[in-house]
Amino acid sequence: MDVIQMVWNEVRGKLWSRAVWWLLLSIVTAVLTAAAYAAGAFAGWGGMDIGETCGDFYDDAFRAKHLDDPLFPLHNWCNADQDLVPSWVNPTVAGLAVLCAVCLVMTMVLGVARVIRKKKQRELKV
Repeated sequence: MDVIQMVWNEVRGKLWSRAVWWLLLSIVTAVLTAAAYAAGAFAGWGGMDIGETCGDFYDDAFRAKHLDDPLFPLHNWCNADQDLVPSWVNPTVAGLAVLCAVCLVMTMVLGVARVIRKKKQRELKV
């Protein structure tokens, strides 16, 4: 148990206080956000016509009204009740985007703190 505690203290003390670690996490979450968004944006594009994909549930008039919907939240409507975009896509995209923003903020905070700390150390040496 002491070894696990020692490793955890090392990780917590060094990795989480480095801006590079947070930058890496923000890049990973940005890639995951893009992948989740792409999964929703291309939902229902199985190579078939949208009418064939939706089957009996296809409503051309409803779909025509919603062609100019915003880019988020994602929808690929068949009718008023059926959406081809899976229900997990929009919350995942939103959550990962927030997590990416938090990681970027932490990168900036730790980077600025390091610059200030180095500047103070130089001033003390002089």
